[in-house]
Amino acid sequence: MERYKALKGNSLLYLIMVTLLYNALFIVIIKITNSYELDTFLKAAFVIVNIYQLYYIFLSQTLNYTIDDKNIKITAVWGLKKIVIPTESIQGYNKSSGSIRGVKIYGYGKNTFALCKSIVDKIGLSSMYATSNKNIFYLKTDDISYGISPENYDEFERKLNSLNISLTNWKYSRNKNYNLHKDKKFIIPFILATIVIVVLTINPFILYLTNKLPSIMPLNFDANFMPLKNGNGKQFAFKQMMYGVLNMALLFFMYYASYFYAKYDKKSSYKFIYIVLFISSIFLFMQFKTLAAFR
Repeated sequence: MERYKALKGNSLLYLIMVTLLYNALFIVIIKITNSYELDTFLKAAFVIVNIYQLYYIFLSQTLNYTIDDKNIKITAVWGLKKIVIPTESIQGYNKSSGSIRGVKIYGYGKNTFALCKSIVDKIGLSSMYATSNKNIFYLKTDDISYGISPENYDEFERKLNSLNISLTNWKYSRNKNYNLHKDKKFIIPFILATIVIVVLTINPFILYLTNKLPSIMPLNFDANFMPLKNGNGKQFAFKQMMYGVLNMALLFFMYYASYFYAKYDKKSSYKFIYIVLFISSIFLFMQFKTLAAFR
């Protein structure tokens, strides 16, 4: 088994700069806001964004590739990220050098490095683990190509050739099987998000119509969950309904965004519905917390 480190580029500097910028923006906005709803979202987003950024920073610095007679392995983040590509499944390879051109689906991708899934010009759908744009190898399999940038690329190419993996060109075609309504990984979070939004919308109105809401309810809070403005039960129910309507609109747009992305990569389309599920769950949590505290 032979091991190759990823060729170093400018990915680390870029990722650190983006992380610092995101953190500065979050800190400033959190400091100046005085809204419990916005403060809750910002703090949750702050944690998630930093985990996301740290993952890509560690990915860029720990990425390496190993190759033997049976598999090519892409590993990073001390083994937390591991992709095994059987050599018998590789139909061929292609090479490129210079600017990486394509459409990013998710992850981080620039002209000089790519740690993402993207549609690469003349290659098609690719899972990119290339820290440099110098001598990228694209390994073609049935479903997807893998872009890697090993050091000692001449030696790596000789190893590929010794395994009867040859330099070739191929044509890319879009995914024709993207019936998401038949995919449990899509439809289950979609149903859950729909249920959460329905509960978010109708729960306060049911409480209002059954006279289970107090005559005075808080409508706005500061960052410490202290009421800034009070109203009657009807106003509270109407405001919660508007939150539900906004979440319904978000679900509608994310649903069609999922279908658009599924044409290129089915797995990448799931993230849009999970985003809606996360956001609507935060709104429902805040509603329940308000009802528990003031009802």
